[in-house]
Amino acid sequence: MSAPQTTRPDVNPLDIHLRPAQARDEAFLRQVHDAGRAWEFEMLRGQVDDHLLATVYKQQYGAQHDAYFNAFTLAKYAVIEWCDEPVGRVYADFRDHEIRLLDINVLPAYRGRRVGEIVIRGLCGAASQQRMPLTLQVNPLNPARALYVRLGFISQGLAGEGSPGAGAFIEMAWRDPLTTPEHIEASPG
Repeated sequence: MSAPQTTRPDVNPLDIHLRPAQARDEAFLRQVHDAGRAWEFEMLRGQVDDHLLATVYKQQYGAQHDAYFNAFTLAKYAVIEWCDEPVGRVYADFRDHEIRLLDINVLPAYRGRRVGEIVIRGLCGAASQQRMPLTLQVNPLNPARALYVRLGFISQGLAGEGSPGAGAFIEMAWRDPLTTPEHIEASPG
């Protein structure tokens, strides 16, 4: 007889807080990054030396961090906390025409409890208030894609179509239909 299945309770949204990431968070942020990218590198596990895999993760972390802050100069980088315990990270860029969700990741032990959903819904609320879309890019194989669809993100096509390497990511957008219609009609002038 197998053990009964236990469900993990959802997180109370009032217990989730974001705080700016600081230099002292670096080891934790790398841990979250590595856990979030594990699905991409799973096929390498057992086929390459663990030291080589650790090197790949470290290079990917550095490249991602540098790319985000070089391309998205208005980005905010935060630690997601649940009851003052760090459980994830989020990068978001606040532009004049959109809020861009660059990356969100929650440690595996805290997944399935709605932590990421709460943070994303908060960004949706901010986008609605500012009358702009919340946009993101997602790898078609990323398990988080199902969450984005469930939250109402709509595919806008492949990122960078027509450019070399295009098609690696799907561009998605969320809009509040009451504040941010897809096409805003120009007023007669």
